[in-house]
Amino acid sequence: MEKDRKKSNDVSFDSKTDDIVIANSDTNQPAKVDGDSTPVRQPLSDRPSHEEHVTLSKKLSLFLMLTLRSLGVVFGDIGTSPLYVVNTIFVIAPSESQCIGAISLIIWNLIVVVSVKYAIFILMADNQGEGGTFALCGLLTGERSRLGQKAKKVVIVVSIVAASLIIGDGCLTPAVSVLSAIEGLALNAPRLAKYTAPITIVIVFLLFMAQRWGTAKIGIAFGPVMIVWFLVIFMIGVWRVSAKPVILRAFNPWEALHYLIREKKSGFYQIGGVFLSATGLEAMYADMGHFGKWPIRFAWVAVVFPAVLLNYLGQGALLIVHPEYFTNPFYHAVPPWAHWPMVALSTVATIIASQAIISGSFSLVSQAVAMGFCVPMNIIHTSKTMIGQIYVPSINYILMILTIIVTVGFRTSARITNAYGVTVCSVMVITTVLFICVLKWTWQKSIWFILPFILFLVIDLYTWAALSIKIPTGGWVAILIAVFFSVLGFCWYYGQLRLRHFLHHTSQTTLLNDLPMRLGLNMQRQKSIFINTDDSLPQTNTLDEQHEQFVLYSSSDSDNDEHEQPIKRSQSRIALVQNVPIISKSNKDGALITMNNIEQNALPVSVTPGIGCFITHDNKRTPHVFENFIQLMHSIPQVIIFLKIQYARIPVVSIQQRLLVKLYGESVYHITARFGYSENDKNLYDDVLILARNLYQIPISDDEMKVTFFISNQTVNVSTKGWKSWIRRWPLYLYSVLKALYPGEAINIQLPLENTVYIGTLSEL
Repeated sequence: MEKDRKKSNDVSFDSKTDDIVIANSDTNQPAKVDGDSTPVRQPLSDRPSHEEHVTLSKKLSLFLMLTLRSLGVVFGDIGTSPLYVVNTIFVIAPSESQCIGAISLIIWNLIVVVSVKYAIFILMADNQGEGGTFALCGLLTGERSRLGQKAKKVVIVVSIVAASLIIGDGCLTPAVSVLSAIEGLALNAPRLAKYTAPITIVIVFLLFMAQRWGTAKIGIAFGPVMIVWFLVIFMIGVWRVSAKPVILRAFNPWEALHYLIREKKSGFYQIGGVFLSATGLEAMYADMGHFGKWPIRFAWVAVVFPAVLLNYLGQGALLIVHPEYFTNPFYHAVPPWAHWPMVALSTVATIIASQAIISGSFSLVSQAVAMGFCVPMNIIHTSKTMIGQIYVPSINYILMILTIIVTVGFRTSARITNAYGVTVCSVMVITTVLFICVLKWTWQKSIWFILPFILFLVIDLYTWAALSIKIPTGGWVAILIAVFFSVLGFCWYYGQLRLRHFLHHTSQTTLLNDLPMRLGLNMQRQKSIFINTDDSLPQTNTLDEQHEQFVLYSSSDSDNDEHEQPIKRSQSRIALVQNVPIISKSNKDGALITMNNIEQNALPVSVTPGIGCFITHDNKRTPHVFENFIQLMHSIPQVIIFLKIQYARIPVVSIQQRLLVKLYGESVYHITARFGYSENDKNLYDDVLILARNLYQIPISDDEMKVTFFISNQTVNVSTKGWKSWIRRWPLYLYSVLKALYPGEAINIQLPLENTVYIGTLSEL
């Protein structure tokens, strides 16, 4: 906690407003906390007014740094596609017109699909600065959406499928990228061909092991390498184009259209190879939360697009002169003296290329957890300046194992390319459809604004039809992986939906304001006393002014009840808050009796000594674990604490902003403990309860063993009643297994095992 007391400025990039935000963490003004779910990520736009928003022009160095890092993370996949795209298109030596037509298809694919569709329009659809399929899902299922409830459920299921397809693609991208580079070794040294797969496995293993360092460190290490890569392939392209300028006819869109008409069936099949030039698009969109939309756009327009464009033109110019080089035009375009340095650079670049889809998978899983579409996996924030830079160990190791299996099974990049692209194109179709829905039902755009996007959908469907022929020859592998993750995501979402429905209709909870009455404790009201002992704060004369100074959350917070007020921090014992009932009654001598006098018709409970801390997800009602405890033990602890964990969209929350405390009765507290996204492994006793005692005089013992933590251990029992039960039985069976592995309580917290009690909850679904 000592480091929290130090004054520090946290710099972050708001990818929603494209501003750099400098937050002074040593302040008494909190960030707003929304909702009753946990963990809750607070929007940057909801930060307090004391934060200073600086435009990009005033923080050019940070903008350029984010751009550099995006080159090392986002554009590795699409930037290294020249390694294998052209030789995938041609199976025999091409003629001059075929070279020009194929390169024209690649150029206009980059212009229309990447530059216009994604860089300009799709990146506009961010949800609190995050991108990817779940960002579109959030926009379509949010309050602004005009979709019906059934339509929103369909959107959720489709989004889960799309995210699973991206993760399935994440198992293929590292394998095909690294294999394609290592295969360059065999070009001049055929004896090394048998070692390409083992070398690839070693590199893939090291790549995934490096993920724990975080995308910030990886990006700053990979960024300069990618700048060298793009500069080299740009110069190679210029050199080859200058030798055969006729290839510049590929800029004419008629050449691309005429090529498809002339080649007929073979041209249709070659669309699959052309599409590989745009792989990495979905990763670019999913990685938007890591860097922001404008650094990504600037990196594409200023660096990536010119480099890959000229290199494709250079390969086309080479094939016009030497059509026999169609098997590997990329390495043949390199001067002979630079072959081995280029192999080394390509190997490093393709390793970096795998980073885009890996980071994108982390972002998708993080959003899925926050939206309740995935089991609550451990998510580690690796940066204190960008909330989107995360590391998910479980997904990292799953992807690593699957990638190694794919490498061992296919062994060559040519075989993997048969499986590669089907999942990406499927996601592109879903993204286009969801984006059109966002335009129509969330942003309420006119039909004339939406119609041009139908053209993008037609292009995506045509491309998907061309790629679908790859499914029997290897595409089924990526689809099988995607189906596996889709089933897991759907079962978790459906199970959580049924569980909430069951708890809503069968489980009893109590409003915290009504808790003393339910327990049968006599109540009387006492006026609150506000004591200002902090000389650094101005003295005020009115209750309202004091409330504004001491309150720890915004008065506009929708979670606050009109009868609930926070207790005020003081160096002395704080009296109860105005209009909150005191659990007490007077005896014949006029002395107060607290939590011992229970009315005859009330719930028969006894008071036991000690402190009971119940983990909750609600601001207003008692948690289910508390209700189960009363039913089982018929008693209540002497001091009751309901503890809720929330997460703000700032890296570190200072101790002055950490806690929000409400008092109900004399010994019933509700504590909301907020942590920054980079604060991992929190100790609830030291970081929350002891801090609450020091700041608010809450009666917490110095002996940790006198505090008992109560956590719900939910068990799901699948019902077999009803003739339709088999339809919903299989996903609930899988959900019950996942629920046993991931109970859904707060993650990244430390609880002492010796005084933590898990109370079982049986849910009949």
